[in-house]
Amino acid sequence: MKKEKRSLFNIVFGKKIKQVIGSYLQLMSGYNPVFTDIGDNIYESNIARECINTIATHSAKMLPKHVQKQNGVTKQYKGEINYLLSVQPNPIMTTYDFLYKTISILYSANNVFIFINRDNKGMITGFYPLHPDNCSLYENNGKIYISFQFVDGNSYCTLYDEVIHLRRFFNKHDFYGDSNNVLEEAIETANTATEGIRNAIRTSSSLKGIIKYQNAMLKAKDIKENRDQFVKDFVKDMGDGSGIAGLDAKADFKEINLKPLTLDKDQLDFVNYNIFDYFGISENIVRSKFDDIEWNAFYESVIEPLAIQMSNAFTVKIFGKSSIRDGHQIVFDVNRIKYAKTETKINLLEKTAILGLYTIDEAREILDLPPIGGEEGNKRLQTLNVINQKIADQYQGGGNNGKKNSGN
Repeated sequence: MKKEKRSLFNIVFGKKIKQVIGSYLQLMSGYNPVFTDIGDNIYESNIARECINTIATHSAKMLPKHVQKQNGVTKQYKGEINYLLSVQPNPIMTTYDFLYKTISILYSANNVFIFINRDNKGMITGFYPLHPDNCSLYENNGKIYISFQFVDGNSYCTLYDEVIHLRRFFNKHDFYGDSNNVLEEAIETANTATEGIRNAIRTSSSLKGIIKYQNAMLKAKDIKENRDQFVKDFVKDMGDGSGIAGLDAKADFKEINLKPLTLDKDQLDFVNYNIFDYFGISENIVRSKFDDIEWNAFYESVIEPLAIQMSNAFTVKIFGKSSIRDGHQIVFDVNRIKYAKTETKINLLEKTAILGLYTIDEAREILDLPPIGGEEGNKRLQTLNVINQKIADQYQGGGNNGKKNSGN
């Protein structure tokens, strides 16, 4: 029995290819409504890739949840959307894979599109981060459509409302984030510095000089043959491996010492820091040598804004206005205290116990301990230093009208 070949394109979008509807969308900024992905230029840089990988790795630890907030109470909403986002957004990705790829594309191209797949009844069946070669915006009957063109030649057009669009440097263009072109000079400088170090190593390990032949008028052909033989014996293979070259009285070798120009440590660090600063990340975060202070700075400047951006974007594209008014939303949680020192965690629990913010199991999770579970694990930690305001006078030894209670 011959098996039918199915492409990933058909798995995501189905066999029916939606054609472009309408005409190009006219933008107020005057820019072209076409976006072309040139993020691979950035991703080929070793330092830029390290930065993107670090941000995507930590962002992928976020836990997406479908919650409902009503009357000041937030509860996790159990349903298909919550399962898709928190377990398996699509058949080929886990939540970690989904978030990593989404953030990686976002930082490489400053734009990422997540296609919301729905069945015939309009129910969401999956989320797919797309990496199109380019895309274009169209308008028809007051609605905005977006058409994706992929590297394999396939294309798909859908309503812009059916796509979650995340962007960085959202400034000049009405829809797309600006490109990373401003980073190219720093990357080129870093690549040149790396190549210079590589060439310096090659130069220092090779033999360079001029061979002068004594009392002989050799033809150009003979000079070249002698030179090639010398290179073969003493430069490429270094003879017997001793690194010593030998010549007879007919020739004299004069070595030329070349000192290749390379950047010193401070200059090289300056070049690299330009790239680190562009991504809002420190070298210690990239090298995994951070402490809790550096982690908190990274969380507040990079991870937390991403979590807010993604929460807003997912919420407005998944739910209608009535559902949002009823408190339905998508949140992206990350345990920021997990990376603090043990001393910091203990101090936090001691100071917040006065408010009864944590259960025993929540406190154990902060300390990387397994949960107890059951009624005991759900008990809240709270000190006795806080009492109800209504009984404060009685607690301090006073009775009605502030009079002392004898015997209490």
